[in-house]
Amino acid sequence: MVIGLGTLNLFGVIVLGSMLKNTTVAPSGFISFVSDIFPLLQVYAASFFAIPLFRWFLLSRRNSAIESRNLARRQRAGALELPDPALRKKQLLNAREMAKRSVIGSDRIVYSTEKDVLDQDYEAKEWDRRFKEL
Repeated sequence: MVIGLGTLNLFGVIVLGSMLKNTTVAPSGFISFVSDIFPLLQVYAASFFAIPLFRWFLLSRRNSAIESRNLARRQRAGALELPDPALRKKQLLNAREMAKRSVIGSDRIVYSTEKDVLDQDYEAKEWDRRFKEL
């Protein structure tokens, strides 16, 4: 329906343009007003199709770039799923390094839900008192 409305608008501008060229009467009143805004009507009728067409080309180019980027990502993901021996060795070494990182145990926990908040607050105050003494 929008295309039909745009086509009707474009056809109307073409008909109006031919009617304004063939006027033998001196333009006055409404005809003068229409002839003054006629260039604006032509720009509107042309931009009704030109702007969406421009956006379509722009978005299709952007979408093709996105598709090519996604294809490259899928290929890299496939390479990681089935790694060659050198990459597999690198992954295992990296996993070993991560395994060496420290684990937070109960001795390093500051807050826990195992105890009541009031008891934990008391322990924090006790810790602060001992720290100030040192």
